[in-house]
Amino acid sequence: MHEYPFLFDFLHLTLNMIKQVHSSRYIVLSLLILLAACTRALPVYIPHIWNFTAVGALAIFAGSQFKNRAMGFIVPLTAMAISDFFLGSGFNAVVYIGFIVMVLCGVAIKNKVTPAKIAIASIVGSILFFLITNFAFLYPWYPHNLSGIAQSYIMGLPFLRNMLIADAIYGTLLFGSFYLLEKSYPKLAIVK
Repeated sequence: MHEYPFLFDFLHLTLNMIKQVHSSRYIVLSLLILLAACTRALPVYIPHIWNFTAVGALAIFAGSQFKNRAMGFIVPLTAMAISDFFLGSGFNAVVYIGFIVMVLCGVAIKNKVTPAKIAIASIVGSILFFLITNFAFLYPWYPHNLSGIAQSYIMGLPFLRNMLIADAIYGTLLFGSFYLLEKSYPKLAIVK
């Protein structure tokens, strides 16, 4: 009936786990982040959608949702490292630095998460990630002057566009689904 029945089974199992586990907030956050990290494989299977993954959205989500600030960094960075391993991507410090900056954008909205603040954090985070990674990856291919820097950023605009769109879609899914889960399962809410 469904094209991906295993996904529905996984979601059903996850919801049953939510009901049973005492530290459910961390587990649910971690599961959402790991699920989002799986989207990194999309460009392998669907060509021409580079940078259209949930990585940026999950970084902002983790930074804003974990009560323990360290966990807000550890869980998404671990998810990124695991997905790097399975994709054979290897470790790239510049990407991780950009990713850490995006977690910090999530931390910045942690005390008052609203749709507007999520949107601003996503846009700022995507732009900062773009500036950091494009300078490191594209600048060496162009003349080392202002014109070369400008050209390297212009050539990277399709990546920024894809990331902004992906962050909007995946951010809505992550924040929206967790909001609905918090409403359905009050144990998931942060105790203030």
